Amino acid sequence: MNWSEVPMTEHVTEAAEVVGEAELVIEFTENARGWFRITVFEDLRAEGADDRFFARAVEKAESGLEALATGPSPEDAAALCIRETGITLRRARGR
Repeated sequence: MNWSEVPMTEHVTEAAEVVGEAELVIEFTENARGWFRITVFEDLRAEGADDRFFARAVEKAESGLEALATGPSPEDAAALCIRETGITLRRARGR
């Protein structure tokens, strides 16, 4: 689908297309372990290439535990999000 062909009115403040999705388990210790769904989006309203893609990771059992990252490519955004997910997980559960 070519989203550039879809008119976006001034009332559409945010728009993104899902580029890819995966689930992964991160484990540092028995107490610092999480099962995350990572979704990578392309920002349909982004003007610059540096922040065109963003990724969000949400822990399946605790949806309040999430991480976000942006990048110039889907892979960069996903890699940065995985790193942030590990940091978030260790802070939340790595007591």
